[in-house]
Amino acid sequence: MIQLLNDIRQLSQQKSAFKIAILYLLLLLVFILVLPILPMAYGPNELDLQYTFAGPFTSGTDGLHWLGTDALGRDVLSNTLYGARSALLISVQVMLFATGLGLLLGMSAGYLGNNGLKISRAALPVTLLALFVFFYYGVYVPYSLAKTALPLKYTWFSLLLLLFLLLFLYRLLLPLLKKWHVAAVTSSLPLDYIVLRLTEAFTSIPRLLLILALASFMQPSVLLLSVIFAATFWPSSARLARAEMLKIKQLPYFEAAQSLGVTPLHLLTKHAMPNMLGPIIVTFTFGVADLLALESTLSFLGIGVPGTFVSWGRTIAGIRTNTSAWWLVVFPGAALATTVWALQTVSFHLLNYFEERKQL
Repeated sequence: MIQLLNDIRQLSQQKSAFKIAILYLLLLLVFILVLPILPMAYGPNELDLQYTFAGPFTSGTDGLHWLGTDALGRDVLSNTLYGARSALLISVQVMLFATGLGLLLGMSAGYLGNNGLKISRAALPVTLLALFVFFYYGVYVPYSLAKTALPLKYTWFSLLLLLFLLLFLYRLLLPLLKKWHVAAVTSSLPLDYIVLRLTEAFTSIPRLLLILALASFMQPSVLLLSVIFAATFWPSSARLARAEMLKIKQLPYFEAAQSLGVTPLHLLTKHAMPNMLGPIIVTFTFGVADLLALESTLSFLGIGVPGTFVSWGRTIAGIRTNTSAWWLVVFPGAALATTVWALQTVSFHLLNYFEERKQL
């Protein structure tokens, strides 16, 4: 990590565009952090019905609308700033989860291959059943309870039931099944083949079409939309992690560490992860830029997100009812374009820098 920070500092001294992009992103991050304490005259969903489609610098009911208002009198400045917070919170959190999942699957596939993971015939169905129990009692039931605003004790009961079922599966059922001679036989799980087929299946369908198809059939929900984003963005990290893991496995120091009996966890976290940190950060940054544009697109179309969700796309969509309200496009559109440009610029220069360093 220290080496990465030194690389970024050195790159910012050499490339002015990279330096400007980094400064913009840092400034945007500061604005997002201090946004709740800024003395804003209007909230993002606060209506000023007497001043609909008001142009910039128009005096409103409670103060000046610096960047104008939309069809419902919502302040464009407030929606632009809070839209930046919404977009980055969703994009960064989704990419963190997608990158973590991709790293886990990709590194495991590259390290274990098709013969490195041994599993008994009893453990496979128990693990699949445990995954179903986890997603049902650990994800679906708490989400449904939260949506219906039931008391928190029901959520805790669901989580306790989940813990009890997992203990039952692995502490009681699995040992009982292993006593059966046929179920105790172990075989290799072709993890590399499974991960490759999964990534091919997800990447064979255009991402935007898949997200539009899934989002159009579900109720508007930021959480469900985030899950769809994460489910469609992990393959790029998985493919990169697998490719990097296959290269690292062939390095002399890695083979020497394996021969000395170093544990796989230590090999992956202390040796493999630091060597692929640069490419992963580049992939992460590109993914955040893609998610920013995708989230704004869906908000503009009104698909997958509730109407009260503050977004740049929602503000831009107001131009459809009044084409003369240019401020609805210019200000949030400029914020979106500048943020995507900054992220793409950072990713581009980091990618070139790491490629040049590899050739040395």
